[in-house]
Amino acid sequence: MVPSGSGGAPIDLFGGRTTAFGDMYYVGLFAPSKGIDVGEGKFLWGAGFDLAFPTATEDIAGSGRYSAGPSGLAVYMGKKWKIGGLVQHYWDYAGDSDRDSVNLTNLQYFVYYSLNDTTSIGVAPNIIANWEQDSDNAFTVPIGIGINKTFQFGKVPVRFGVEYHHSIIRPDGVGTDWNVRFFVIPAVPSALFKWMN
Repeated sequence: MVPSGSGGAPIDLFGGRTTAFGDMYYVGLFAPSKGIDVGEGKFLWGAGFDLAFPTATEDIAGSGRYSAGPSGLAVYMGKKWKIGGLVQHYWDYAGDSDRDSVNLTNLQYFVYYSLNDTTSIGVAPNIIANWEQDSDNAFTVPIGIGINKTFQFGKVPVRFGVEYHHSIIRPDGVGTDWNVRFFVIPAVPSALFKWMN
């Protein structure tokens, strides 16, 4: 997002780039303790809320606004296929009044196919709709492919992965044409949550 009244983007969109820490987000979902049996897999869902905090170290990497809104998750977890999506919406309620208002929907869809018990191929990009922009510049729609593998470190499984995303629709002059995402996701041991029982 470009700050309103800034006279242009804070970086050279055609030849420059920036590296920065972005905004922080919290997603809280409430869900049934058991999924619904569907064929050989299960259907899971959840609903809740999300919060956004303006922690970006560069203007281009964040909104400059505190935001909140509803969120929901739906996913099918089969033996081979994992398909679903997480949808979130944000409205700003405080922050830098010189920055643009936030009215944003984020849909992270995911499609993964398990090659074996520890390795999957697939993708999980984010479709973004910025309702503050005109219709020609409101949407960013990426597609892609990637691979991830889970390794065991003691009792903790950790998933490592890499994905390539290409935006087939994006705003004019702003936003990424493509990106590569690397991720490391440790599974929190369930023992840490025994106090909740």
